[in-house]
Amino acid sequence: MIPIISCPLPGGGQALIKTQDIGGATSGKNPKECDVYILGWAANGITVDLSLDDFAEIWVSALIDDGAPEYEIVFTPDEVH
Repeated sequence: MIPIISCPLPGGGQALIKTQDIGGATSGKNPKECDVYILGWAANGITVDLSLDDFAEIWVSALIDDGAPEYEIVFTPDEVH
């Protein structure tokens, strides 16, 4: 299983991030947001709509996950919606 986390973006939408590719995170001007540095595609950082404490909790939880899937992701064709 590839451990990933989903983070809300400030302008709407979500970012899916492989936990092993996260290099770090910093707090920003808005205490409800933080900048996440991702090796490879977001080395300059992306802003997520989570406080630094909330992001750290999600990140560490994903890193120590026991491997049991908490959610099942099912992709459906667009015409179903």
